Amino acid sequence: MNDALNNMSKTPLGSVIATVLRMVGIALGLALMIIAIPLAVTPIPLGVPLFIIGTLMLAGSSPRAHRMITGYLKRHPGFWNRVKRAFGEKDDDPEDEKPANPT
Repeated sequence: MNDALNNMSKTPLGSVIATVLRMVGIALGLALMIIAIPLAVTPIPLGVPLFIIGTLMLAGSSPRAHRMITGYLKRHPGFWNRVKRAFGEKDDDPEDEKPANPT
């Protein structure tokens, strides 16, 4: 999830930059989610896309939020199978895999 930032955290300056980037991502994700709530009831369809973008930003910036969001989504398998790639999960379902040689 945070592989790109792990290389930055080897130096003190890189750690500060990684922390600031995570804080900005968390703040922006939460702000988008808060803005999306009143827009969800308006006739302009902006609420749901803003909420989804905010959720993805929050999950990408915070490891704890990532666990909480994906844990909730995994309880709903029909929806989780559609969005798991956006959260960085691999396809481990054996029924989706096709044999290399169909003979």
